[in-house]
Amino acid sequence: MSAFLRRLSALRAPVWSAPLALLGASLLSYAVLLPWLGFYWDDWAFVWISQKLGPEGLARYFSTNRPIWGLLYPLSTALVGSSPLGWQIFGLVWHWLSAVSLWGAVRTLWPKHAEAALWISLLYVVYPGFDQQAIAITYGHFFIVLTLFFSSYMFTALAFRQPRRTALWTALALLTSLANLMMMEYFFVLELLRAVWLWVLAGESALPARGRLRQTLRRGLPYALLFLGAAVWRAFFFRFQTQNYELGLLTQLQSAPLQALAQLARTVVRDVFVVSFGAWAHAFRLPDAAVFGTRTIQLFAALVTAAAGLTGLYLGLTRAESPRAAWAKPALLLGGAGLLLGGWPFWLTGLPVGLEYPNSRFTLSFVLGASFWTAGLIAWLPLRRWMRVGLLAVLVAAAVGMHFQDANAYRREWNFQKALFWQLSWRAPGITPGTALLFNDLPLDFCSDNTLTAPLNWIYAPDNRTQDMSYMLYFTSVRVGRGLPALQSGLPIEQNYLAAWFSGNTAQVLALTFSPPGCLRVLDPAVDAHTSLLPELMRQSAALSNWGWIESGPQQPAAPDPAIFGPEPPHNWCYYYQKAELARQEQDWQTVADLGQEAFALSDHPNDPAERLPFIEGYAHVGDLERALALTEEAHQITPLMQPALCRLWGRIANDLPDDPAAAAASGQVRTDLGCPAESALNDLREKTQ
Repeated sequence: MSAFLRRLSALRAPVWSAPLALLGASLLSYAVLLPWLGFYWDDWAFVWISQKLGPEGLARYFSTNRPIWGLLYPLSTALVGSSPLGWQIFGLVWHWLSAVSLWGAVRTLWPKHAEAALWISLLYVVYPGFDQQAIAITYGHFFIVLTLFFSSYMFTALAFRQPRRTALWTALALLTSLANLMMMEYFFVLELLRAVWLWVLAGESALPARGRLRQTLRRGLPYALLFLGAAVWRAFFFRFQTQNYELGLLTQLQSAPLQALAQLARTVVRDVFVVSFGAWAHAFRLPDAAVFGTRTIQLFAALVTAAAGLTGLYLGLTRAESPRAAWAKPALLLGGAGLLLGGWPFWLTGLPVGLEYPNSRFTLSFVLGASFWTAGLIAWLPLRRWMRVGLLAVLVAAAVGMHFQDANAYRREWNFQKALFWQLSWRAPGITPGTALLFNDLPLDFCSDNTLTAPLNWIYAPDNRTQDMSYMLYFTSVRVGRGLPALQSGLPIEQNYLAAWFSGNTAQVLALTFSPPGCLRVLDPAVDAHTSLLPELMRQSAALSNWGWIESGPQQPAAPDPAIFGPEPPHNWCYYYQKAELARQEQDWQTVADLGQEAFALSDHPNDPAERLPFIEGYAHVGDLERALALTEEAHQITPLMQPALCRLWGRIANDLPDDPAAAAASGQVRTDLGCPAESALNDLREKTQ
């Protein structure tokens, strides 16, 4: 037994196993819920443009911000297509490859310190300051850039270590550096970290400080010239440099220099703390029992435990280095410089760096510096090796748990998107092109109205491959005065979507709300324009809305693509509600009543009192006034705020059935019971709902 234990303690993980360990950390962090994730934020625009407008559309989209990506995205989108799972794998693979390239760069920087490369790249791949991995198309391409950037640093170190191939490695380093400088702005200033990288490399030659500096400058000259050329191009030749964000810091320095410098210093200190210590502290948040179910919390605990155990085991099998490893102080130097250089794209433009979506995307510029700094600090602390290994294992486990919680939030939001578009297709088999859909503020964290416009056009105009968009989706609270001129009829709507353009009019809109667990609702202009349950902007939107823009029997009914949205959901309450609303629009009252019989027989039930309205009207029209009155009482008992809508609904019923004394009596009973106003403002009901 003792011999077995000695052999076990003598086991060592080979150096080449580090990329596999990084893959394992990536899978634990990002792959557990990967099959249940979808498209978010700009990813919807990218995939829709690539599939419907092609490479030319992508080139137009990126022409005003990152024109080189107009060349890269056609290649990647042609390869991956429109599969959410394919893109999630794409994003995970490139995140892992960027970690491997960083591992290779540090291994080349410090060939004798395999532990340094492993620790730094491991902390990088699970870095908890970045919580947008699920936005896989966007950030998969970011990680392509980071892979090239880290590879450039590796080639620089190889040029230093292999004098006979200096020209080859320098050329490769310059080429991959140029790719970073031209593709995007996030890591542009971080290129200056190469001077520190070269200084650390030159430190191995035992030269005096002046000779070390001279060697650093000589080897850094080609990179400095390349950086200067790229900076000149961005400053003087790229005419869209400030298309999206102005260089606000420069304006502040001109008007109040001392005040601007003081504010800049505070911002730098705050941001550096947030992306380093703050990010790792953020990783230790526990799941909210009110949001996570028991099984999800159990899975969270299992993941954290597995991550801690496997990390500790693997790190324990790697070759031990001396206390206070020789690479600790250079790592702290590189990390500190990386943290101070990483934020300039955002400090110049005044963009706030944070740990919550959407500002957490800016932490990607700091992750290199944060990884060096954290690893260097752990290596520098006067701790026993098992304590360092334990500390790293705890940090990795906390980050894995945090990424699982983030992925679960994205999973819930993808379920919301699927429910929204399936219900919309049930309610509106077709929508007249040129229609703008006005929504309430949907409970979404990772999507905007701009985001959802892409799948709307994909579903309802699958054959439109022109630059003239068929539909636009707006959140009224965001867009009034910004694309949507005002909530008045007859005003033009013009919206630039970069790759395409929408032209419409406020005379052609549909107003909708969706607040799960309630069903999606296309608002009734005659009823919902007066209900107290809706915000004022949505009541105004309802007054503009017209069900006539919904086509009940198009030749090609709209349906979400199952390859993207999954199979059609089971026909629950919301399915019958949507079909009843469609039948009500067509005044097919018997179908409404029949659907009501099926719907109320389900184990499912309405989650919004307004979902009873189509069935009240349907039952009234087929003569089942007892059932209509019972549903009216139920809706009013849930909330008295239903009173205006119920009053106007029964006014419409009486108006539509003038020769039915029983309907008139029921309407009068409702007006009495609910305290409805006198019969005024009812003469326009028929016109508003036709």
